Amino acid sequence: MHYDRVCILGGTGFVGRHLVNALHRLGTSALVLCRHPQRHRHLEVTPGLRLVQADVHDPEQLRRHFAGCDGVINLVGILNEGRRHSFESVHVELVEKVVDACRAADITRLLHMSALQADASRGSSRYLRTKGEGENRAHTLGQPDIRVTSFRPSV
Repeated sequence: MHYDRVCILGGTGFVGRHLVNALHRLGTSALVLCRHPQRHRHLEVTPGLRLVQADVHDPEQLRRHFAGCDGVINLVGILNEGRRHSFESVHVELVEKVVDACRAADITRLLHMSALQADASRGSSRYLRTKGEGENRAHTLGQPDIRVTSFRPSV
């Protein structure tokens, strides 16, 4: 199946920058949600790419931006917790919001970036346990109408 337009969360990071170029070569346009589009203007030279300011933790904004897309790619993850976000809020709760917004926008395809050795019960760190829990939730909550594929790259 060809996807004309996908929405990417985390599209301004290392993987996302390469992904939008690959999507362009396939003829797929990308809507990249980010907090500070002005910081990533260098990406705007990629044909078919549109940077949009959004709070990816806001379910209503997710639903609005997912509308009209053929698929969603979630690349969001943090290596260190901060005052603003915990591993749980990013790796688990955000995944739940993404799946809910996909369902509300009739999105049937979700690609989810997990992590090598992610395991909700036996992960060797909170990072790996929350990545594993988020991956589990993406697959479980997406059933039966959202096809979810997880990728497990190394750090």
